[in-house]
Amino acid sequence: MKSIWIACSLVLLAAGCDRREPSSTTEKPQAPADLATQPDPEPEQEPLQLPGVERLLDLRGGRSPGDYIEAVERFIRDNPDLQVIVGKGWDVAAFGEAPPHKAQLDQVNDLIPIVLFSRDHRTIWANSEALAAAGIDVDTPNPEGGAIEKADNGLPTGLLRGSAVQLIEKIIPKPAAGAAP
Repeated sequence: MKSIWIACSLVLLAAGCDRREPSSTTEKPQAPADLATQPDPEPEQEPLQLPGVERLLDLRGGRSPGDYIEAVERFIRDNPDLQVIVGKGWDVAAFGEAPPHKAQLDQVNDLIPIVLFSRDHRTIWANSEALAAAGIDVDTPNPEGGAIEKADNGLPTGLLRGSAVQLIEKIIPKPAAGAAP
């Protein structure tokens, strides 16, 4: 019976008729793809997780930069004790011609580091505080296999790709020794 639902969902998705609402607590792992990935066609998704992160902002339901900004604002309001905001699931296709920029997140909060992983986990969108906490500035070179996106003036824009993601992952709090991941 489950295979019938999967087949039907795939047919509906291919026809552009997938009307299901994304779950706020689920995600199906995806194979590496370009940054303009489409939503996963699987009808059932696994819980959204990031190893070591207890409270994770789910961005998979966003369809525009405004959706992502609203989700971050709401998450910060609902979790005032967090010292680093970590989210996952944004899609670069939602931004159209203008890529994500740290200034968008700085308008939400420029005192708490905000680190948002893309759907494929290969790009981070971060605010200025997250960049500063990670020591990323105009003089930070691109690591091998990665890129710190920079504006014409050399300032980081808040997008890190490939192995540059590891530069900012180090500011994400790790679980206490002996705590469940």
